Amino acid sequence: MIYLTGDCHGDFYRFTKRQRLKLPFLLGDNDYVIVCGDLGLLWAKDGEFAYNLEWLSRLPFTILWVQGNHENYDLIAEYPMEMWHGGKVRHIARDKIILLERGQVFCIEGKNFFTFGGASSHDVEGGILDMNSPTYAQEKKAARKSGLSYRIKGISWWEQELPSLAEIQEARKNLSNVGYCVDYVVTHCLSSSMQDLLTQYPILSRRVRSSYKADILTDFFDELEKKLKYKQWYCGHYHVTFNLDDKHAILYKDIVPLVGL
Repeated sequence: MIYLTGDCHGDFYRFTKRQRLKLPFLLGDNDYVIVCGDLGLLWAKDGEFAYNLEWLSRLPFTILWVQGNHENYDLIAEYPMEMWHGGKVRHIARDKIILLERGQVFCIEGKNFFTFGGASSHDVEGGILDMNSPTYAQEKKAARKSGLSYRIKGISWWEQELPSLAEIQEARKNLSNVGYCVDYVVTHCLSSSMQDLLTQYPILSRRVRSSYKADILTDFFDELEKKLKYKQWYCGHYHVTFNLDDKHAILYKDIVPLVGL
């Protein structure tokens, strides 16, 4: 069986045996759990990373994931690209923790999945600082004094959070090969139009609602909304669990079974 969940940000409590026993289903050896971005495992190669990698590798199910905006893309790039179930992946732990690359179509348990990770970081009101800048110290001091969230290039923020034109072109090619028809879409964020719709709901705070803007990725997803046929679109990113409509499911800490199985 295939299940999905939202952002983890390095907090894997939902996968503990205590929490899994609360689920109305049993996660076993033949199951997959897809994380819709911001897994947070690859952040720094330290003791916490080593511990989490080993612990997650011993779970009975296989973790699949797409990139979020809060990922260390430099560390991700250290893992070689391979083919798996029809698309490009990176095995973080062989056959146990697998990154589903952008713009790919995978056939898993007889269902086609289109995957495209990434999103714009919205928690950068205080700026994105560059340690190589001659004014870095002053900028960091000002950001701290402002009380606004900020991130540091190559430390807590990576420009690869948004896709290249080549990745978008590859997605178009792969979707053209399947006639722009898949069973499921798994991303980290929504399209521009669906994101605008989401921000009208009070389930998000006013500050959060105002921080989500259109970008190259959300605009590309708008293009897909007009021509791609699919049963269900899953995403994370917004830190709520909410069905925007009958075809768009936003996930956070819940683990849910794939619709239609």
